[in-house]
Amino acid sequence: MAVELLGASKFEDCFVIYPITSKSISLRMYRYCILFLILLLFIFSPHSQNRKGKLQYEKLYHNAENLYTLNAATATTDSIALATYRQVINLLGKEKNYNEILTDSYLKCGILSMSGNAYEEALGYFHNAVKTAKQGYHLSDTLLFKPYLYIGSIYYSLNNLDSAVFYYTSADAISNKYAALNESERLYNKFGALYYETGDYKKSILYFKKALSIVEAGKPVNIFFIVNYSNNIAAALLKLQDYKSAIKIFNTLLPYHIAEDELYYNMGNTYIEAGNYEEGLKFLRRIGQMDQEKFNGMTNVFMLLKQYDSAQFYLTKAKNTIFKEKKFTSKINYGVTLKYSGDLKVVAGKTLAAIQDYQHSIINLNPAFTDTTVTSNPSSFLGLQNFALLFDVLVAKGAAFGNIENQHPNQHYLLQSLNAYASALSLAKHVERTYSSDDAKLFLKNKVNPATQQAVDIAIRLYNQSKKLQYMHVAFSFIENNKASVLQAGLQNLQLSVIAGVPAVMVAEEKKYKSLLAKLVIQSASTKDSIAFALLQQNIQQAAMALDAVQNKLDKNPVYHQLKFNSSLVSMDRLQQKATAKDEAILCYYYTADNLLCFYITSAESGFSSVPLKDNFFSSIILLRKQLESPEASSRKMMQDAGAELFQQLIFPVAEKIKNKKHLVIIPYNEISYVPFEMMPDTDGSLLLNKFAVSYNYSVNFITDKKTASVMKYDVLAMAPFSEKNNTNAVLPSLPSSAEEINDLPGKKLIAQQAVKSEFMVLCNKYPVIHLATHAVVNDTNALGSYIEFYGVKNDADTFHRLYEPEIYNLDMKNAGLIILSACETGNGLLVNGEGVISLSRAFSYAGCKSVITSLWKADDMATAFIIKRLHIYLQKGLAKDEALQKAKIDYLKSHDIEDRFKTPAYWAHLVLIGDHQALVAAGFNWYLPLLFILITGLLIFLFYKKKARQN
Repeated sequence: MAVELLGASKFEDCFVIYPITSKSISLRMYRYCILFLILLLFIFSPHSQNRKGKLQYEKLYHNAENLYTLNAATATTDSIALATYRQVINLLGKEKNYNEILTDSYLKCGILSMSGNAYEEALGYFHNAVKTAKQGYHLSDTLLFKPYLYIGSIYYSLNNLDSAVFYYTSADAISNKYAALNESERLYNKFGALYYETGDYKKSILYFKKALSIVEAGKPVNIFFIVNYSNNIAAALLKLQDYKSAIKIFNTLLPYHIAEDELYYNMGNTYIEAGNYEEGLKFLRRIGQMDQEKFNGMTNVFMLLKQYDSAQFYLTKAKNTIFKEKKFTSKINYGVTLKYSGDLKVVAGKTLAAIQDYQHSIINLNPAFTDTTVTSNPSSFLGLQNFALLFDVLVAKGAAFGNIENQHPNQHYLLQSLNAYASALSLAKHVERTYSSDDAKLFLKNKVNPATQQAVDIAIRLYNQSKKLQYMHVAFSFIENNKASVLQAGLQNLQLSVIAGVPAVMVAEEKKYKSLLAKLVIQSASTKDSIAFALLQQNIQQAAMALDAVQNKLDKNPVYHQLKFNSSLVSMDRLQQKATAKDEAILCYYYTADNLLCFYITSAESGFSSVPLKDNFFSSIILLRKQLESPEASSRKMMQDAGAELFQQLIFPVAEKIKNKKHLVIIPYNEISYVPFEMMPDTDGSLLLNKFAVSYNYSVNFITDKKTASVMKYDVLAMAPFSEKNNTNAVLPSLPSSAEEINDLPGKKLIAQQAVKSEFMVLCNKYPVIHLATHAVVNDTNALGSYIEFYGVKNDADTFHRLYEPEIYNLDMKNAGLIILSACETGNGLLVNGEGVISLSRAFSYAGCKSVITSLWKADDMATAFIIKRLHIYLQKGLAKDEALQKAKIDYLKSHDIEDRFKTPAYWAHLVLIGDHQALVAAGFNWYLPLLFILITGLLIFLFYKKKARQN
């Protein structure tokens, strides 16, 4: 806010002193007397008094401003400035003169109080600044921007993130109303800091970069803020484990000698997290003023080095910093100190005392929780949370109770351990729902998955000791609540457009920005020109921030909020009672550090098996995959042996529970997702393919008791872009068998030049069945390297004929009952802990397609064509999808036209069904049976009457 500095009052020039003589009073003297009386009346008039008051507060304000803006300000000058601003406030407050100077005086008092760490006092001043700005007649609402900004900053410092968001959002509304408002860059930086605290690091970088771009465009350039905001960007990269990029930025900032302590602290932590403890210590030791952060950091390093005496030495220093120095102490820093104190006590065997420290750490990190009882944990979470630290402390508390039980067996300790872990996982689930970015959610999985394994282990131990079913159900809930939760949230979001109460315009706007972002990201990945790349990055930033603004508005919608935060998990009981048919069994897999678990659910019973996790479990999966992925070089015996070994660990423990079932639904976990169960040999040597129609799913949350409505007509959108032989102009080699795959299908068939990407984008949600017989490329480290190919010629841009994985996520395919991807490796991709394989097939599930038939590895073109062709025949007859695929594979193995060497699992087991396995169309009606009945009946009636006529 710009405040005009006023000079002395012009009325001072009117007071001229004239000498008085002893001469008789003349007319002139008479005039002087009259003038003097008039002046006296004027001086004592209310108007004159107002001018005197104005003169007084303006002088005081002017003096305060001079002290406030001193280049070499000290604590003493700040104290005098604060006292002077208070005098201004007292004068104007008495007069109820709500003007800009009063507003600014409150603001400056707040800023000076903040600099002295008197945060509660500062908060009062800022609130008064807001009140004054609103009460003042004709005052501009631009005066509200800075008070809102600073109030948000204080709440942020007090770890009250929800209040911080409210005031930052209020400041943002003012900023959006007035272009180029002073200090708007600080607002973006504050938003970035909020996202940083909640663990949404990629989004925090987005806002830090926006703040940095504003500063860089300023004249003159403010180096202090450039260093500050660049440091924040690097700190977020550190959290994303991009240590190389973070260090590079830090090194460019050090020569400025600005905010050196913050830089040393972040650089030290970067080296420490990268495992270079010695280099990390060097930077921590260089910190001059940030004592608590410094000593916390050094405590952590020496604990990692297992030098516990040194760790205890620096922990004591951290505690002394808090208790000896009379200044504001960050609750977050204090929470960290208490957490490290607990960790050291655990090492020393003082576990109960450690739990006390953890409890007080939780209180400091969670403003809404105040219970000092160690058996108490936060039971629910609302709004934004300082996630990473709070989660770590809850997990440490859970582990500590578990350690006590190891030494002193008692179910009470196990129960307390379970409760702490449950609180941690509840926090993680809440925070995941606050994230709008799938990238952030997937990154979160890496942190949550180990804690989930520990929680499941505790629940199973409790069940084994007590035999209470509730603990089995808790373990199952932990597992399935963690599986594919990102995919589940995406499908929930897809349903928004048809839910009453959610603004359709906002939903459409969100989809628009998501699609735009995917397009821009794909373009930037293939752009080599530096200028064009920079422009694309700027456009990406703008689109991402626009998307964030729309999603924030959606979050405020009560219907949307309830959908987002109140999703319920399907329980074992519900699955058993409603979702499981009599001929169906569900097998849910999971493993902890020591045990392989399989939960089985049938209409008759539910339970679980737990067997030791063998050393060769993962090596057997790797060996099997290598054999399957190289059909021509594979060994039939090695495949059979690996399959038999996996059968013993995965199926045999529950074989008796599923032996009479027809349909088998597999819910895999992590590496188990790579195993095609159908190819496993039973104990009698026969394949599971011959006993079960197998389908797969990402989580039990995708299994529903609602029966899929059958379509009236089996209608297929079939595309074979590379069906032409010897087309040298095509971007990829021909797939001659692909034409045969789709040749006899009903519906719309697009081959060669007709099978273009643009046609698919228009038609993909208009057919119940989609069949793509084409090439696909999978990159398990980069989603932009995964795509499905459509027709294109060699001179076309890649984006013209490639459907990239990020684009698939933004499609709307709710009307598609099945998509068949008879392309190479469409079921392969990056494995993310707890979420599954991030593949092209998963992208179609995310887009709303109810089921996908996909390929787990690059398989033989001819074998794929045979199986898919038979699959369509059985689907059209009304068979369930899993049964149709089962029969198609059996037909392949029984066919006399196929050589025996092509009948190993490497040729036929690659195709798997993921998702809903119900039939697409109603079973075919055998019309000839009733006709035959009518004919026979008619014939019998005719013969009866003919015989009767003869008798007559």
